Amino acid sequence: MEEYDLYRFTHPDGSSKDWAIRRNADGRITTRWGPTGPTLPQTSTRRQDKIALENAKRRKGYVYVGKVLIDDHGKIRSFKNDAQDERVPSQPEARKEAIYWRIKIGKSATREQLLEWSNTVTGAVNRLGTAFGLDRSDPADFEPGAIDHWQIPGTGASGAGQIGLDQGVVPLLVLMAMKKLAPDDASISLATEDGIEIGTDLRKETSVLEGFGADLESVRPMAEALRLLPPRIPLAEAIQTSQDCWF
Repeated sequence: MEEYDLYRFTHPDGSSKDWAIRRNADGRITTRWGPTGPTLPQTSTRRQDKIALENAKRRKGYVYVGKVLIDDHGKIRSFKNDAQDERVPSQPEARKEAIYWRIKIGKSATREQLLEWSNTVTGAVNRLGTAFGLDRSDPADFEPGAIDHWQIPGTGASGAGQIGLDQGVVPLLVLMAMKKLAPDDASISLATEDGIEIGTDLRKETSVLEGFGADLESVRPMAEALRLLPPRIPLAEAIQTSQDCWF
C-alpha cells in the first residue's frame, strides 16, 4: 500500500473523476486515474516532474482532496492519518466561477475532416501565439482526450472540462474558434455556470467577456487572429494612401 496525493475533477452534471500521483523511491512518478469510486484502476509510471504534473491538473480544474493510501489493485484504502477507516474522500464543491466545455465527435466524422479541423485550429492558434507571444500550453491547457496540444484525436473521441475565470480569456477564445470551425458530426458546447449556452458571436457574449475582466475591444486583436471577428479596416490609413476614394 502506497501513499498518493489525490485530486478530483467535477463535471457540470455533478459526476466526477479522480487522479492520484506519487513519487517512487527510484524517482519515477506513478499516476492512477478513473471515475470517483473505491478504486482507481488505470495506472502509469514514467519519469516526469511531479510538481509540473500537479500544476497542469490544477489548471484543468482538478481540486486537491488530500493524501490517501492505495493498494496494488488500485483500491483506495483510507486517508493516511485514518488508516482504520476505509473510505473514499468526500466530494468537494465544484470549482466556482468557471466556463464549462464539452467536445463530442461522432463516428460519422471522417479522419480527413478531423485532420482539417485540427490543422485549421492549429494555424489559428499559431497566429495567436506568434502575435502575442503566448505559450500554447499555459494558460490554455485542456483535459487530455479532447485536445492534446491543439490536436483533435481520432473518430469517436470526446471530452469535457472547465475553464476558471482566473485562467484568462485565451482558452475561451480558442474553444469558441474550435466551435465555429467544427465539421459535421463534431460539436463543442460552451456554457456558463447557469447553463447558458455560449455562441461564437463575440458581439453577443459581452457579459461572458466581462467575467474574464475583458471587453470586445480588448480581445479584438486576439479574436481577429482566431478569425472570430473580421479584421477592422483602417479607414484613416486607406484614405491617406489611396488617391481615389469613393463613398
